[in-house]
Amino acid sequence: MGRALAALLLAAAAAGAPVVGGDADAHGCITSAGYSWCAPLDKCQRPWESACEDLKETDSDAEKEEEREEGDEEEEEEERVLKLHIIVLTASCLVGVSLLFEITHEHLLEHTSETMRPIIVGLFGELTLLGFIGLTLFLLFKMAWPHELSEEVYGDSTIIPELGESVHMVLFLVMVIFLAQAVYLARLGDRVVQKWKAWESRSLTKVHDKTIRKHKQLQGSSLLSLATHSLDEDVDALMFFLTRDRFCQVRQLHPADFEFASYLGIALGRTLEDLVKVPVKSWVCLEVVLLLAWQIDGLLGKREKMLSWILAGYALPLMAGLVLAKLRRILVQHTAPLLAEAEGRGRPGALRAAANHSVRRVQNGSKSPSPTSPRKVADQKTAVNPTYHHAFWSGSKQKAKFTLFILRFVPLGAAIYIAILLLVHAPALIQGEVLATQPLYQRCSILAVALLPPVLCTFYVREAVDDFAIAGHV
Repeated sequence: MGRALAALLLAAAAAGAPVVGGDADAHGCITSAGYSWCAPLDKCQRPWESACEDLKETDSDAEKEEEREEGDEEEEEEERVLKLHIIVLTASCLVGVSLLFEITHEHLLEHTSETMRPIIVGLFGELTLLGFIGLTLFLLFKMAWPHELSEEVYGDSTIIPELGESVHMVLFLVMVIFLAQAVYLARLGDRVVQKWKAWESRSLTKVHDKTIRKHKQLQGSSLLSLATHSLDEDVDALMFFLTRDRFCQVRQLHPADFEFASYLGIALGRTLEDLVKVPVKSWVCLEVVLLLAWQIDGLLGKREKMLSWILAGYALPLMAGLVLAKLRRILVQHTAPLLAEAEGRGRPGALRAAANHSVRRVQNGSKSPSPTSPRKVADQKTAVNPTYHHAFWSGSKQKAKFTLFILRFVPLGAAIYIAILLLVHAPALIQGEVLATQPLYQRCSILAVALLPPVLCTFYVREAVDDFAIAGHV
């Protein structure tokens, strides 16, 4: 009985055990043997024997990878060629600008009189310095530290670099405007010298009585009147005659043997050269003014900033007008006693120059002495009288240098004023960022008013330089 029961249990166990090879799936793959269906290869295979991948697709992916690598190499090559083109183009532009700079320099020297050449030489020296400063700023703001400093201070890495770009643009525009002003003054100086030479052919005896009365009226005029009213050309010529007469008398020269107009032309050239040369002291003063303006600018809104800048622009012609009035008063006060002496030597209503026999003139066919060199006399330091220099600002120590120091700020300040006005305030005004409630024609009218100070500066500087050439060198 026990043996029969054991035999039945063994038979049942044998019937429930799986048979190897008897569990094929729907594709006929025997799973018990480790086979599974691979659709890409369309067959049964064991995963550890071979990967279930289509060789065609693998080859296609490899080809795509190769094409991608080739495309990256082509893009890198194109980028390298583009950078090379940019470098060559930039270098070509720099060479072109340098050539243009030199050609302009040579052209101006060739077409400028000898007396006005110092201003061209001095101007290009200052432009070279400004160009070096601009290049230094460009390189500094291309480094990483401006971005890091901007990120640390403002939380934005672009503020300080963008500010550097703006400063670079302003500096470039200042250079262009300063160049235009200097060239204009040099051209104007040639005309002034020609005017003086035309006056030199005249004499005191041909001065009209009406001109004498106008000169006497100027002796009691205020600085405001002298600055706002243009002098009559005949009065200018009268002061030229009287100054030449006194100048030759003090230096024991005869007007017939000395070219006073050429002497003044040399003095005018030196004055213009000093005007475009900005010394260290002027740069320091300008830096102090800009720092003060920066502090004030941080306290104002856009509208107040623009109005303050326009007011600062009008301060420039005011300064130039004050210098012009001072120089005119010096000339009037200097020539007033000379006019009285000339009247005393002549008859009523007529003038007579002082006789000077220290230089022998051509008489009765005698040989004429060689004329005295104006440049040699220009290097002398003899004054028309011992106290003449006290008429200038700052007393006897600086003489006329302080007056020229003040006048030097006007063209440089006007160049900076125009550059910032055109690059900062004019776009904001036209686009409506400032005075947005005003119509466009009113904003354009305000812009026209803002452009007026440089025009006034040009007029005052032109007149002041002419007067300084006489007042500062006799």
